[in-house]
Amino acid sequence: MKSNLKIFAILVIVTVFTFLLWKIEEGASGDLSSEVTTDFAIADTSLVTKIFIAGTDGESALLERASDTRFWTLNGKHLARKDATDLLLKTFARAEVKGAVPELQRSTVIRNFSGSGKKVEIYIGDDKLEKTWYIGTATPSHTGTYMLLETPEDGKSQEPFIVHLEGFVGFLSTRFFTNETEWRYTGVFDFPGRTLAEVKITDHESPSKSYSIKSTMDGEISLFNVSGALVDFTDTLRIQDKFLRFRKVHFESFNNHLSQSLEDSIKFTLPCFTYEVSGFDGRSAHFDVFWKSPGTGMGGPDDHNHDGEHMYGLTADGELVLVQRYVFDPLMEPLFRE
Repeated sequence: MKSNLKIFAILVIVTVFTFLLWKIEEGASGDLSSEVTTDFAIADTSLVTKIFIAGTDGESALLERASDTRFWTLNGKHLARKDATDLLLKTFARAEVKGAVPELQRSTVIRNFSGSGKKVEIYIGDDKLEKTWYIGTATPSHTGTYMLLETPEDGKSQEPFIVHLEGFVGFLSTRFFTNETEWRYTGVFDFPGRTLAEVKITDHESPSKSYSIKSTMDGEISLFNVSGALVDFTDTLRIQDKFLRFRKVHFESFNNHLSQSLEDSIKFTLPCFTYEVSGFDGRSAHFDVFWKSPGTGMGGPDDHNHDGEHMYGLTADGELVLVQRYVFDPLMEPLFRE
């Protein structure tokens, strides 16, 4: 009984404390929409062409809208994750000031911008700097983010504000990361709609099980064996399901946790499967996968103890990445018996 009363008392204290924090933040709010220094939002995010994020740790990320792809470029050399860039644009469009920072907290909030904040430059049109956001920490209630605005016309505001997204409970600082690996696009194959034309699967351990599937623009598919001969089939849904799985495939991570010597040894080993995928638009993609042992290193065709959750993948650019068995097991499932 005493234990239950103690837990109840703790819950009451936490609830009251959270409520008081919320009231403090709400008490600092007001109608600030007419203030230039509170106009954080970007009305039309389709005009945004470049985003530069810099952290106090020296890391930075440059995101630029590309005209020839659905993806943004990262630091001028990689594709950026579409989900992450889309989230930034939604944040730019929906950001609203929740209230002013309480007087007693202002000096601390401003000091924290220099210690752990992010600087976000937003460019539109012909790379015209539209606004700069200075992003600080979350509020104590974690329902808002301390931010400060700078514009070319009005300069840098002297007053920080609590910013949030209407209808979203949480803080915004985690959306503005700078680590290049976290930003990089992890897509292996990306052929949306009916753009996928051909899939070729080479089973290096059982070559007779290799095959290819081709599609017409109208969606009619054909199956070919390892010799390139047309194969009749009756289970149309099974062949279609296998083919369509290759429209969108991602690996898990660029971080494979391997030493350079072990990574090199895997790259020069025969993979267990090779996938070659092409689209009607002329794009093509190539990807090799290798077994992974339960520890570090790799398994093989005679190793029945290889990792049940992960494999290694080799991109067309020669990078060894980590892939999930959950994603690739269906792609490795054979269509033919030996």
